[in-house]
Amino acid sequence: MANRPRFPGGTFGNRLGDPALDGEVLPPPIDPERFRHIQLLNEAVLVNFAASPNPRTPWGWSTLAWDVTMPTTFLPGVHVEAVLFGEGEQIVPAQGTRPARPYNETTYTLSLRTPLAVRMMGQVTLGIDFGACQELPQRIDEITENIRQEVRRAFPSSGKATLRDSEIGVDFGINSFVIDIPLKVDGPALFNAEIDVTLGFQVLPVDGTVVARYSFARTKVSFGVLAGIVSVGCTVAVATALEEACNGFFDGYIGPRIAQDIGNRLRADMAAAMDAFNRGRSPPFKMHDFSLTAFNLLVRVCPVSAPPPPPDPNRPGRDGGLEPLHS
Repeated sequence: MANRPRFPGGTFGNRLGDPALDGEVLPPPIDPERFRHIQLLNEAVLVNFAASPNPRTPWGWSTLAWDVTMPTTFLPGVHVEAVLFGEGEQIVPAQGTRPARPYNETTYTLSLRTPLAVRMMGQVTLGIDFGACQELPQRIDEITENIRQEVRRAFPSSGKATLRDSEIGVDFGINSFVIDIPLKVDGPALFNAEIDVTLGFQVLPVDGTVVARYSFARTKVSFGVLAGIVSVGCTVAVATALEEACNGFFDGYIGPRIAQDIGNRLRADMAAAMDAFNRGRSPPFKMHDFSLTAFNLLVRVCPVSAPPPPPDPNRPGRDGGLEPLHS
């Protein structure tokens, strides 16, 4: 006798393949109204969706163009929207164009939607051609010294927390760095403390400029005279409380302030380097991005192109009335 087929999930004594007995979950039936919306969107046809030129130069402009044949079926109270995603969300006409100059390579998605359904019509990835760009290396020792100068400004000798004689350590990662700051707090003998602070930062290229962001703080508190007068348990408790207070202080004030000062210093240094680089150049170059490592700061600079002509107000529905998502 031939073996009977067994269905997944079947157990001895049960009706094989019965969802009620096997634990299978069936999808709920589709809502009839939503199904009508899906059928409506399926009538649409994508005629064209493209970017030109593609790829574009880093500071150059491209034009997105699209053409969708909209559904002809009418459902009372249902409006079909064409939506362009990529640099945010924008409701657009079924046929139109718009200028585009995103900072990085960007994928644009053209979709149609109703209150109950969405259909993606097409996608275009707008790339970047870096062929005309150049690299502008910066000395890492100068960057390190600039960071140390900003830390010294944050902890002047007249403050309550001052720098100890130890060197300020700067350790670079990829577009990030960590600063080790040796501090001391002078007070009554019982409260003299040494505080070793570690602050983390990120340095990022954002739309052609330098942005420094504070990431974290870690502190280690140690005592001199106090350790020999009070019990070890009390010393640990006081140190732990001070460390928590210091972390909160750095998170709320000192860390972001140092990040702002370092960002301002790096932007000023970058502006000076670009001014020297652009002497006698036409068109001028602008920083696009950079790579910061323990070895150097390698800056990529690219020529700046002119903006596109303004949209033609006599062609509403194609060029007119569409504001660029990114200016």
